[in-house]
Amino acid sequence: MWRPGPVLAVCLSVLSAAPAANVPERPPKATANIERIAASNIAIELMDFITIPPSSTEAPLARINYLYHAGDGSGRLFVNDMRGKIYIIRKGVLLSVPFLDVAQVRALYYLADDEEHGLVTFAFHPDFGKKGTTGYGKFYTIHSERGTPKAGANVPVFGTSERATDHYEIVTEWSVDPKNSDRIDPTSARELLRLEAPRHDHAGGQLGFDTSAVRGSADYGLLYISLGDGGNTVSQRGEADAYRLAQNMMSPFGKILRIDPRPGSRSRYAIPRSNPFINRTGYLPEIWAAGLRNPERFSWDTAGERKMLIADIGQASIEEIDLGRAGANFGWSIFEGNFLVDHKNELNLALSTKGTTTRAYVFPVAVYGHEDGFAITGGFVYRGKYLTQLIGKYIFGDIVTGDIFFADAGSLESGTPTKIFRVKLFYHGHETTMRDGVLGRSGRADLRLGLGEDDEIYVLTKEDGAIRRLGMHQKER
Repeated sequence: MWRPGPVLAVCLSVLSAAPAANVPERPPKATANIERIAASNIAIELMDFITIPPSSTEAPLARINYLYHAGDGSGRLFVNDMRGKIYIIRKGVLLSVPFLDVAQVRALYYLADDEEHGLVTFAFHPDFGKKGTTGYGKFYTIHSERGTPKAGANVPVFGTSERATDHYEIVTEWSVDPKNSDRIDPTSARELLRLEAPRHDHAGGQLGFDTSAVRGSADYGLLYISLGDGGNTVSQRGEADAYRLAQNMMSPFGKILRIDPRPGSRSRYAIPRSNPFINRTGYLPEIWAAGLRNPERFSWDTAGERKMLIADIGQASIEEIDLGRAGANFGWSIFEGNFLVDHKNELNLALSTKGTTTRAYVFPVAVYGHEDGFAITGGFVYRGKYLTQLIGKYIFGDIVTGDIFFADAGSLESGTPTKIFRVKLFYHGHETTMRDGVLGRSGRADLRLGLGEDDEIYVLTKEDGAIRRLGMHQKER
């Protein structure tokens, strides 16, 4: 989770060829000089859309965490409440019966008592709507459990044997009800893998398929799984990242995994031959990229250079988004962004040196610091038709403040620092802020972004359980 800290920055970075073997020498201390997010003249309007049924009488009213589409031409939107339910929105109307209620299916074990526990995210197989294919009707979730029974036969369990297990994160495949495309068959659950999380936070992240991949390409139908580093250990141990799991290549934590969810010969899934560490001793073959702290979101641009962008929440100072490539090591917790980490003092960062000591790591391509926000939430490169001035821009935001930012997607390259801009936000015709003017409170906005099948972007706020659409402000149209 985010922790308030001094001003530094959010970084966007590019993946390199392999993880590092040695910790570089610490350079002399240096004062960070991070460029602030700039104001822009682009104004966007938040338009009320739908409020999800409350699952609590207190804020957050509905822990809506992700909104996406099935890619099946139906135009339906799907949104999850982390307390267990996934809802369908069809033509602006919320269907009364959930698509799936994981909490009900797993009633004896389901865990949603913490802001990072619960039904975290979901993903549709790219062949979800294509009858006659192995991916037809297949749907994937990652959710939290405690006191869970033993895994079934051939279900891989990834743990940290030297530490007690706080809870489990479970990746599950489901099948749509053959008689009703608006329901998942609750008896169809097939566990793919389990993760033994050592702490309550920084465990399950996002599931996703490469939306830029076309049928027949090497990446088509492969499931990406982002995982945090196992927990923020400062309050417990007085040390930043005491577990060092993000640089432990036999641990799945602090990584992005990539699997073929179709059953393998000896497991619940297969490992793609093109994974970067599949035949490398001392590495989990499922690992696709490493060195991440809390990569809650990633997405692919569906046009242009079809880049993969990974939003990684920082420790005390830096929020970053990385440009994804197989085999990259983003450096956490040797680095936070492009600054060396002092594990005994999370506020003490030093500028990294250039040369051989940093060659094995990949550094951000754009950054913002904690004067501009405290926890990044990833978004999407805009390819819709209504936000004309933002076409080709990567739109993302800050979970805590609720501010919405953008950066030019074409400029997000290694060695080219990309400037970040803040949009002007209007609601009911008046310029405002998400927390004070929209939510009516100065606390945590709990902002997330979603995407419809028409490539239009939606804004989710857990505090009020509301979904709003993004449109150009009237004066900008």
